Parts: sequence; structure tokens; C-alpha cells
Amino acid sequence: MTAPTSQFHRLSIGPNMSDQTLPARGRPNPHDSDSPSEASSEEGRETSEVSESTSASILAPSGITYDLSHLDSETEARALVGLTGSFDVVNSQHTSAGYDFQLIDRPRVRIGADSSTCTCAVFQSHPDGACHHIFWLVDQLHGCFVRDPPSTEVALAPNGRPDLPRLENLLEGNLEAVTAQLRWQCPQDEGGGTGGRIARTQKMKDILSAFYPPIPEEFRQDLTETAEPARTLEQCVVQGDFVATMARLAMVNDNFSDNFFDVMQHRIMPAGACAAIYFDKVLDQSRRLLNDFDRYCSAEPHTEASQGKGVSVNEVVTQLQLSVSRIATNITARSPHGSERAGEALVSLLESVVARNNDALENNRFRDSFNGEDEDQRNIYHLLIGSIETDSETDARHFVLHALNALPPLDVYQFENRLQDILRKLEVNRAPKQYLLHLGSLLQAARSAAAMASGQKRPAAGNGNSGGYSKRTR
Repeated sequence: MTAPTSQFHRLSIGPNMSDQTLPARGRPNPHDSDSPSEASSEEGRETSEVSESTSASILAPSGITYDLSHLDSETEARALVGLTGSFDVVNSQHTSAGYDFQLIDRPRVRIGADSSTCTCAVFQSHPDGACHHIFWLVDQLHGCFVRDPPSTEVALAPNGRPDLPRLENLLEGNLEAVTAQLRWQCPQDEGGGTGGRIARTQKMKDILSAFYPPIPEEFRQDLTETAEPARTLEQCVVQGDFVATMARLAMVNDNFSDNFFDVMQHRIMPAGACAAIYFDKVLDQSRRLLNDFDRYCSAEPHTEASQGKGVSVNEVVTQLQLSVSRIATNITARSPHGSERAGEALVSLLESVVARNNDALENNRFRDSFNGEDEDQRNIYHLLIGSIETDSETDARHFVLHALNALPPLDVYQFENRLQDILRKLEVNRAPKQYLLHLGSLLQAARSAAAMASGQKRPAAGNGNSGGYSKRTR
């Protein structure tokens, strides 16, 4: 009896499937796939004498055509699932054992010098052959290094490795560039030394800080100071300090850190929750800063309220700029998680600043200056956004707007009404022309994205996305 997978021996992905793939990837030849009439006539000539070794090939997302004839029926089925599927990689790192890639649905794939492994149940039950995660990942990675796909079929081995240069050699020194090209997350330090340990501690701080008021950047600065000394597990225990104990264990014990991150990120504090908590904290921090400044400005000199925080205008401006910069950085680092909360934080901050186009001391009847400055130097709106007289400012200095650029237009669209209201107020306030144009272009892009999304129909068969293949390459 013919193997169930033999029906796929002429399977190929649609010719337009790689329209959105990476620049380095080759495009499939639209003439490679058989027409329906040819396929049906060939199918009619097939007999039950066709064996499991029947030549099978598949055109993968990388543009590489793989020869599956060396695979048994079960491995071929896993290869087909992987090479026509799509997964999200949420973390990548270089370890002493190879290159580790954490997928969003929990499996972790390791590309080692001698073999590739995966923590999924499929691979654990059949460790002698690659699982669908390995087949998919290997193709994604090779796609970054193959500019012109081979004109002939590339033999694919049961362990998931094609007859191409070894991935561990290609990835050496290139992991960060590859993950950036594929838009995967990767620690800045891909070494296996102290830098990698510190990156691991930062990840630990990000999770643990979610249970405490400070943001990760301000949480337990002492935790990275002891990255060098090697400790035993017993020496990692810090009496009365749970957080320090966890951080030390994460640095010295790979099994502990892997299990800790697996449980926390998939069951207790997933990446989406961490991202939402982070952006909410930055917004709350900024609101408290502005409220403290308002109280400071309205208080009588030499009173407890005026002496408590001692918040100056320059400190407020600097801190708000830092908050926006942190949000922008974390939008990219935490993508695709938390974009809604990030947008809420940015729009709320912009609303608060636009509402403060006034002399901070205008309602204080006890004094008319802090240190002899003029009213523009006490105007937070003027200092952060400017006026028509400061029209030479570049886009990079446009408060909040440069951070909103980091969000997908569809995520910006949900704040359309609020941003339109802000635009009207900015026009009344005579904001810089370039600032108004920048905000207007953001709104236009958001509306266009929303219109396209609402008018876009589900792709039909034969529209260039045949086989149901998703164009996402993350």
C-alpha cells in the first residue's frame, strides 16, 4: 500500500509565497510548480506499485527546494509540517553547547555541532529523526545565508540537516545579525562567558521586577555586581533575600535557569504580561513625577511640600524624555507583546504635556520664579515640544512621536480620536510645523492601515498563497 505521504511527492509552495521574505532569500520560480491538469494526469498514471522511496520534493519558504526521498514516511510527514508551517521565536542565544532557539509554544531547539535537538514531545519520542520544529528552524536559518537558491534539489537528511554548509559555522559571530533579519529576539551578548550570565540575570530581573514597584532598569542594581565569582548551589543562598538567591542560581546553574524561565514565562508571568506591566509602570512613574511637580509649583516657599521632592523643571523634562526613550526601546525589544499598553503610555504622556502649555508658577501667588528663569523656561510643553519659533527641530527630537513610529500603524489607530484631539490642540498652541506634519503623517498611516485591514478579504486558493502557507517568517 502506498504511504500516506506519497501524495505529497509533487507538493510545492505557491510561487508568490516569498513576497515578504527577507532580502537575502531567493524567490521561487513560478514555473516550477505543476499545473492542476498535469498533476491530475500524473496522478492517474500512479499505481500501487509506487513505494515509499518515491522521489519527493518541496519548495520551502527560503526558496530552497528540498529532496525528501531519503526520509521515511513519518519523518517526511514531519518535514512537510515544518516546511509549510510557521512558528515564533521568542529568544535566541549562543551557549557552550550550540545555538538555542526558544519557540513561543514552548519547545526549545538547539543547533549543535553534531546534531540538532528539540524539547518537544515529538522529538523526545523519536530522537533518531528531526521534528517539525527543527525542519522549520533549519530552513529559516539557511534562508538568511542563501541569496541564490540552488538550481537543483537539496538532499534533506532524517536529522533535519540539508546538504548545505553547516549552520553552526554559518551562525558563528552572526547570531545577532540573523535574529535581527528574522525579527527574532536575541540577547545583546551572544557569548557564553560572563556577559551571557549578566544577560540571563537581566532576564531574571525583568520577570521578578514585575512583582515589585520599580521598573527593571531600576530594580536591584546590585544583582549584576557579583557576576564573576563561581559559586556552589549552597553559596548562592542569601539569607533573607529571595531575589538575590534566584539571581545567583540563574547565573551558576543552567538547569535551574531553564526550568525557572520555562515555568515563569509560560505559566505565571508570560512575556505579554511582563510587557504590559512594564509600560504601565513607566506611565505611572511619569504621572507621579508630574503630580509631584504640580504640588511643588503650587506650594508656598519653605514649606514641607516645596522642600519635599525639590523637583526642578529640567529634572522633569529630562525624566520624561528618558521615560519615552525607555518605552521606545522596549517596544522593539518586547515586540510583538505590549504594543497596546505602550501606545496608551505614550498617548497619555503626550496629553499630559500638551495640557501644560503654561507657566508652571502662574497659579503660585508666593513667587514668580525658581532661580530667575523666564516663563518659557518653566513651560514643560515649550521645553518638550516647542513653538513655531523652534521649527528647525528634527524628527528624532519630536517628543513621543518618534516612539509612536515604533508601533505598527494598526496599533496606533486605536488612539486615533485622542491623537486627532491632540493635533487640534497643538495647532492652537502653534506647535512647530514639522511636529504637526509628523503627527499628521502618523494619523494618516494609521487610517490607511485600518482601511486596508477592514477591506482585506481572506486569501482564496490560487491567489499566490497556495497551500495555506502563512507569510510570517518570525
